[in-house]
Amino acid sequence: MATRARLADPLSGAWWIGFAAEASLGKPAAVAFATEFRLNQPAPAGHLSIRTVGSGTLLVDGVAIGDGSGTGDFGVPLRAGNHELLVFLRHPEGIASLRLRLETPERVVVTGPRWRVDDDLKRMEEKGFGGARYPATLWARPPVSSLDSSSSTSSWKGRAVVSSVPSSSRMPSRAATE
Repeated sequence: MATRARLADPLSGAWWIGFAAEASLGKPAAVAFATEFRLNQPAPAGHLSIRTVGSGTLLVDGVAIGDGSGTGDFGVPLRAGNHELLVFLRHPEGIASLRLRLETPERVVVTGPRWRVDDDLKRMEEKGFGGARYPATLWARPPVSSLDSSSSTSSWKGRAVVSSVPSSSRMPSRAATE
């Protein structure tokens, strides 16, 4: 049964990641997850799948492309060059967790040990990946996990209009997180 679940997993290879220091307190928490990657060729039809415990905002190269909780899928056109993924999550009991997979013809980016995390959202908003102070905590090997078995009626919603020009604030809903 576990093998069948792994083969059918749309987020294959992605780990659940979180921030143990915040989760151990069991209090409301806001954390930011970040990673960087490079593409040598443009990927006009990149596909990103996300699953979260908590609600938040997903940014690609400083531009918010979606917000929500639970599961979501997005088309993400990417140019050649360096890229950054940021996910800002909030959870009332500190267990903000993330599982993400971005597929392009050239590369697959998944949540795992190379991701960074920080509980200082202002620092992350200003510095992105370079501001993340801690390695993300690996919760469980996917997809057989208690986090996967939780039911979620919420989902991520894409932004109606996505600008390729970075805004003055990386997080449009900044007031809601501070």
